[in-house]
Amino acid sequence: MSHAALALAAAVSCVGGCVWSLPAVADIRARDDRPLSRRIAAAGCLTVWGTVALLAPLLLTPVSWSVIGVVAVTGAVVTTVLAARSRVQRARELRETERHWAAWGYGTPVRSAPSRCRAFLVWLLPGLIVATAVAVAVLWTGRASPGRVAAAALLAAGVVSLFLVIAIVDVARGHAVRRGKAPAAHRERERERG
Repeated sequence: MSHAALALAAAVSCVGGCVWSLPAVADIRARDDRPLSRRIAAAGCLTVWGTVALLAPLLLTPVSWSVIGVVAVTGAVVTTVLAARSRVQRARELRETERHWAAWGYGTPVRSAPSRCRAFLVWLLPGLIVATAVAVAVLWTGRASPGRVAAAALLAAGVVSLFLVIAIVDVARGHAVRRGKAPAAHRERERERG
C-alpha cells in the first residue's frame, strides 16, 4: 500500500476522531473542574489522535517505515501508560468518595458494575493490539514468505483467542458475582424499609 493512501486514511481517521478529541480538549481546559482521572484519560485520548495526526504528514514525506513505526509505537505506549494511570487514579478517587460517604454517615455508595460490553472490550481491544504487534514482529524479522505469513496469522489468531477466552470468563464471572449480590442487596433494602 502506498504512503499516500495510508496518509489519506490517517487524515480521515483524525477527522472522525474529533468526536473523542474535542471533548478531551474540553476536559483538559476545564482543569480542576474535572477529576484528575478524567483529565489523564483525556490526555491519553489526545495522545492517540495526535499520533495519528502526526503520522498523516509523515507518510507523505520520504521517511523510512522504521521511523513511522517508532512514532506509532511511541504514541501507543504513551497512550497505554496514560490509560493505566487514569484507571489507577479513578480507583483512588472512588475509594476516597466512599470514605467521605462513610464519614458523613450515609454508608458507602453502591458502585455500578461496568456493562458486559464494556468489560468485554476491556480485554478484547488490547488483545487485538497485541495480536497486531505480534504479527508485525514476526513479519518484520525476516523475509516475506508464505510460511512466515501463515505463522504470523496463526500467532495473531492464537493471541486474539486467548484474550477472547479471558474476556468471556471475566464477563461470566462478573455476571455471576452481580447476580449473587443482588438478592443480598435487595434483602438489605427491605430490612431498612421495614
